[in-house]
Amino acid sequence: MKSYSQTIPVGNYLEDIARRDQILGETDNPISFTIRPVSREWNKNGPDSSLQNLVASKQYLKFKFMGGPSGVQVLPFNWLNEYNVNRPYGYNNASLYPNKGYQSLISGGFLITAGILKIQLKPELVYAQNKAFNTFADLQANNNSPALMAAYFSTINGIDAPERFGNKSITHLYPGQSKITLNYNSIEAGVSTENLWWGPGIKNSIMMSNSAPGFLHWTFNSAKPVKTIIGSFEWQLIGGNLKQSGYAPDDVSKLIYGTGLYNPKPKVTRYISALTVNWQPKWLKGLYLGFTSYDYLDKDSTYRQRNIIRKTFPVITGSSLKANDISNATHGDGQDFAYAFNVRQLLPFYKSEIYFEWARNDRSSGFNDFLQEPEHSTAYTLGGRKLFDLGKNDFLQIKTEITQLQRAPTYLLRDEPTWYEHLTNPRDGYTNDGRYIGAGIGPGSYSLILDFSYLKNLNSYGITLERQLHNNDLYYSAFAGTGIYNLHWVDLSGTFYTNIRLKNYLLSAEVTPVYSLNYEYRNGASFNLHARLNLTYYFN
Repeated sequence: MKSYSQTIPVGNYLEDIARRDQILGETDNPISFTIRPVSREWNKNGPDSSLQNLVASKQYLKFKFMGGPSGVQVLPFNWLNEYNVNRPYGYNNASLYPNKGYQSLISGGFLITAGILKIQLKPELVYAQNKAFNTFADLQANNNSPALMAAYFSTINGIDAPERFGNKSITHLYPGQSKITLNYNSIEAGVSTENLWWGPGIKNSIMMSNSAPGFLHWTFNSAKPVKTIIGSFEWQLIGGNLKQSGYAPDDVSKLIYGTGLYNPKPKVTRYISALTVNWQPKWLKGLYLGFTSYDYLDKDSTYRQRNIIRKTFPVITGSSLKANDISNATHGDGQDFAYAFNVRQLLPFYKSEIYFEWARNDRSSGFNDFLQEPEHSTAYTLGGRKLFDLGKNDFLQIKTEITQLQRAPTYLLRDEPTWYEHLTNPRDGYTNDGRYIGAGIGPGSYSLILDFSYLKNLNSYGITLERQLHNNDLYYSAFAGTGIYNLHWVDLSGTFYTNIRLKNYLLSAEVTPVYSLNYEYRNGASFNLHARLNLTYYFN
């Protein structure tokens, strides 16, 4: 028996190195990288074996328990520092807050193995300066457009995603990348607060990402690909609780013409049930096919009346066609459901990969409906990368990715929900602790990235160019019929970054100047500066 409990945390630089080695065909790593975090253990020796000691230290206090190797390992110590000059910037930030000023995250811990029992303790201590900045309510305080006010309040009434978390500094201890599981061969089951990432995307994942703090969930999953006669499978089935932020939208009373439009949300926990499966057909080397779905609902009196199966597995037992139909007289059945398909193709001969994720946030009323309007309520991510061998283990890497969450024009004729929002219960939307669980760009948004980097062994130096378009669903609702077409909120950014390995240290740094057009849909240009420094120490 061999355990596969140690994982590379979502968003960790080592995760990208392992994926890169797979693309180059220099490793036997069989995993899809569409269900993360991933195991740190591969079947044979190869380039990835150099990553083993960078995930956890050697085993101390070794002993045998229940016939398996047991002991204690020290997990890497991590100190992340971030600064935003004028306003919050960035996503895929896990436990970090939308923050102006200084912010810090400190994390470290242990992995305890006792036979099939694994206890991973890696909490995260976060401090955010949380300085004041101009929010929508500040900049649009005197705007008397009924359409803009209606569009804005329609957004904040259907999601718990404050621009600012209160008016003072924040210190919070999160359980972070912690879990307690039982592991047997390829199967793992237990409870966890680890961040999850489902889908092939690098910058955005529509269904599950690390743009919110990890939430408490039970999990039943594969710990490594399970081989069958038709290929190998990976899966994860979870159920957990989503927390409210505890903060109302930033002082909506400032909006003089918005009086009476805010509808406070009930104080209630949401239950999320989600499933993802990936198949690698044995006849098509390097091809990975995946399916993902989630269903979340308030844990209210209606939820408590369900039987135990429907309470625990709503993503499997299903919701009715009314689940996303806010125009229905009964206002839906208190659930929000979405599903996605994804494909990833490895091309080691060309030192490249391509991937695609297509998702739908509503149900078709029938097959004919799908054939006529397949774009209704959909989103997608399309991306890939290519490595050019420069010799002596040097590479030039080019990555690109597009994510589109904006509503299709079918909303002009029929109700079409905005991704992650829900205007009837559950009105906190697809969030945890006030941050998006799905793509970090947020509802109705669009992102295009182009990344160039130079790679040398475990070191990298590069630049990421991004065009991010903020919530076009809100924009078109607010300005349709006005003839105003030049107030889209667009961020243009260039992130200069480096990752340098120095003995037991990994130093990661980035600086991002951001040029914004029409911030908060108000005419004009502005600048921001984002900087990040992350120091990791490995006990090996």
